[in-house]
Amino acid sequence: MGIINSSSLILFSYVIFLIEKWRIPVNPVLLLLAINSIGIAALYKYNRAINLTIKIRHELIERTFETIHNGPLQTLAQALKLIRERDLPPDELLEELEEDLQKLNHELRGIYEFLQQEPIIRDKSLYLRNGLVVNLEDEIHQVLYQVYDYTLERKLPYFKTLKIKLRNFESIPGCHLGLSQKRSLCRFLEEALCNVGKHAMGATRLEVYFTRNEGRYTLQIIDNGLGITSCKEGRGTRQLRNIARNTHGKFRRLPISPRGTLCELSWPRHK
Repeated sequence: MGIINSSSLILFSYVIFLIEKWRIPVNPVLLLLAINSIGIAALYKYNRAINLTIKIRHELIERTFETIHNGPLQTLAQALKLIRERDLPPDELLEELEEDLQKLNHELRGIYEFLQQEPIIRDKSLYLRNGLVVNLEDEIHQVLYQVYDYTLERKLPYFKTLKIKLRNFESIPGCHLGLSQKRSLCRFLEEALCNVGKHAMGATRLEVYFTRNEGRYTLQIIDNGLGITSCKEGRGTRQLRNIARNTHGKFRRLPISPRGTLCELSWPRHK
């Protein structure tokens, strides 16, 4: 912009000189334009740097909260449920609470240690629990299986009733997903499975599929439990919707006949 203005000014001065023989001093004006251009360029770069810093900070906060929500907060919810329901004798209740609180302590310390690592390591990794970190540079079907296997080991009430577990994480040639997309898919799978463990009362069957069909990728979690009966949208559901937006995909969760819930994320294949 400064170059255009300077060129226009010089051309205008030259034309005036040819027509009216007026000599217009352009050096002070050119100097002022140069200083102005430098100031605008510096301000633009500063503004970009501020916006980038805000974006990185927001992503770090969201990613950290997802880790806390899918880990320590689940453990804390289980402890609060034990206290509210009081289905166990006092001695067993105290034992269960002590176990949950110790687990909560380890999970929080593990997150802190993970966040202390170098940013380049954190960006390529997905934290699941203390000592267990998934390498997001692995193939997506391998990464999803690790998340699936870990999540089903968690002490959630309706995982205990499952008798049939079907899963198929299809190895799809040419499935090139970025680290951010892989992280989002893993968090989607983890949150959906946790919902089965917490809300699918009486579930005996669980099916998990990752497939590609007609140019779309699909991740499905299907159970035959009672499912979520409340119409209120919780933080977990909002997390699933945010993941769908981040992957430019579609999220749906609906009851299936005769009993059960389908939780699905699908997104287009980008060439």
